[in-house]
Amino acid sequence: MLIENTMTATGAGLGQTPAMTRTRQAAFRPGWVLGKLMLTGLLLVYLVAWIQDLQRVRNLEAEPTPPSKVITKYEAWNRIYTRPNH
Repeated sequence: MLIENTMTATGAGLGQTPAMTRTRQAAFRPGWVLGKLMLTGLLLVYLVAWIQDLQRVRNLEAEPTPPSKVITKYEAWNRIYTRPNH
């Protein structure tokens, strides 16, 4: 089975095309401006949350457990591997 590719002639050349000779006018696009403002706002919110997380982590302190919660390794073994009562 043969696969045939058709090639179309394009106007490629070294000269300038009529589209390139026209001067480009800066078009005001409100969607582009709104998108940039939204991305800037999201970046600022991310940075503020990141700074708050760093401050919260820096202020963390370990709290000692009450003595009643400390168990020996034998008690832990018995809790994990309980023997069934016959």
